[in-house]
Amino acid sequence: MSFFKKILPKKDTFYQIISEVAENIQIASKILHEMFSNPDILPENTSKIHIIENKCDELTHNIIHELNESFITPIDREDIYELANALDDIIDAIDTIAWRLSTYKLKKPTVFGPQLSEILMSQTKLILEIINSLHDSTDSSQKIFTIRNLETAADGVFHESIKQLFEKQTDAIELIKEKEILENIEKTVDRCQRAATVMEGILIKNV
Repeated sequence: MSFFKKILPKKDTFYQIISEVAENIQIASKILHEMFSNPDILPENTSKIHIIENKCDELTHNIIHELNESFITPIDREDIYELANALDDIIDAIDTIAWRLSTYKLKKPTVFGPQLSEILMSQTKLILEIINSLHDSTDSSQKIFTIRNLETAADGVFHESIKQLFEKQTDAIELIKEKEILENIEKTVDRCQRAATVMEGILIKNV
């Protein structure tokens, strides 16, 4: 049984909402990856991600409401609040990337965009699995470790992407647009690592 299902039982409101937020983040990351791979449907996918972001905002507000209404919580209320905010930061960042992709209308697809968005998609998948899987705490620890390794891999891809961008992009405006998009993906990958760190802290304190 996962550590989240131990400390946040399936019928617990906090577990249900956190699980739903994580699931929506995973869906949004898949759509974002598709946006880098198929720029022809940018407006449609941007709209889909923004709808998901609004839904996650509502779910996060529900968590805060439950915290304010609950005298006793299954784990420290500070941990629930921190995890909810870490997840909210991820979906907000994904929404920002999608908006920029749609608004900037790059002349050519960002070369390293699919690689970075695939790393992000892998991280969000692991976050969802940590919360929802039936594996034990040892498996959860390994997944947290993998999320960190993915962040390290993303750093390497990001640095190479910036290097090639300045070497090959001759249009200054396009360079600025691409650089900002790449930086935003890298920051979102960092936010996934932060969520992993929060989950690791909960794991250490409660299992």
